[in-house]
Amino acid sequence: MGTLSRSAVIALVLVSVLLPRSSDGSSAVVSTCASSVGPGIPPPARVTNGLPGFHAAWYGQSGYMALCPGTRATATVAYHNSGSLGWVQGRMGQAAYLGTWREEPGQDQPSVLGGDGTRGSPQTGWPRFDRLAAQPAAYVGPVQVAWFRFDIQAPQTPGTYRLGIRPLVEGARWLEDFGVFWEVTVLHPDGSAPRRTPSGPANVFYDVGDGVSAQDIHEVHEGVARAAAFISDSVGGVLKRPVAVRIYIGMDEVVCCLANANGFRIVVNHRTWRAPPAAGPDTWSAPAERSEIAGHEFVHVWQGHQGTVGCLNGPIWLVEGMPESISYRAVVRDGLIRQTALDAFEKEWVSSARSVPLRDLETSFPNDVHPYNVSWLAVDRVLAPGSQGALRAYCERVGNGVPWRTAFAQAFGESVDSFYSRFEAYRAQFVR
Repeated sequence: MGTLSRSAVIALVLVSVLLPRSSDGSSAVVSTCASSVGPGIPPPARVTNGLPGFHAAWYGQSGYMALCPGTRATATVAYHNSGSLGWVQGRMGQAAYLGTWREEPGQDQPSVLGGDGTRGSPQTGWPRFDRLAAQPAAYVGPVQVAWFRFDIQAPQTPGTYRLGIRPLVEGARWLEDFGVFWEVTVLHPDGSAPRRTPSGPANVFYDVGDGVSAQDIHEVHEGVARAAAFISDSVGGVLKRPVAVRIYIGMDEVVCCLANANGFRIVVNHRTWRAPPAAGPDTWSAPAERSEIAGHEFVHVWQGHQGTVGCLNGPIWLVEGMPESISYRAVVRDGLIRQTALDAFEKEWVSSARSVPLRDLETSFPNDVHPYNVSWLAVDRVLAPGSQGALRAYCERVGNGVPWRTAFAQAFGESVDSFYSRFEAYRAQFVR
């Protein structure tokens, strides 16, 4: 019997290891949903060899997966030992692993796609929540190839999930970063594909504190990615410099979330993040609302980058209503929240609040008037029902020093006083 070429062996391995199955290890049985795996990515034509010390070169990987909720599949990625030192299994300072890397979930951070059951990761047999796999052979010498295998479990919520990885020699150093990541599409129960979750925006960097769960990390990333994509598609304007997102467990912080032009923070143990008031059986899920909250904070950062100094000053209702409008539009567009549910929620909260004129929310934001809901109604339903680009036009003018009332009239085509009069008439009709 003839022998297979090296490329044929690689293709065979890439196909044979990708067997979708249920989370308990049995064959996946889903009534109308069928998992699948895309084509593998073959190795490059040539790789570098003989670099002094520990080194690795990416050498091919299995394909991206489309999985039914809760099912598993095995993924494989190959790394060529391009250094002068061998990798020794189980020996600290010499053993090679795959570790989690940025941007999602971040260096040494847990993932919703796999782990050891700690930090909110699913139990998929990884050596640790932040180590996907150990080298498969006892020794991988220079010029040899190691095929790292690890199991992935699809979350229950449809969407696009990503897992960044990078090789390392544990206790010695991280090896070369080739930008390797896995992208997993979780299908709807009927087998249809959800709208693709966009990749995260450039210039956003994450600082994740100790003990933060995989789910919290994912929800922040998802909210930022969706809001940024909506801005890019419908509003315009970019971040002009790097910004930092801090996700951490706090100590009695007054608010869960706070933003400025340099970035924002999410305190994951704060009651507003853990149990967001908008989430409920008749509205939408807590994960969807947390993604909206993260998107809201990202829009504040975006506001701070428009014009020369940003548009984070001006009337509070407009500063806060703009992120509410953009972030909710993003999650509605992407299917996390139904527009009808959002409309019903807004009507209930606006009608049940103590009513004060919108102009009173220029400088104060009392909780009993449900100011975020009123501000969202003003921006989303009356202020800019057509082109979202008017929001950017306003922000750019304010950010370049134009007084906010003048910028308002120039961007939206009517004076502030005229709008206030029209809004109050609209609100009275809306809450009937």
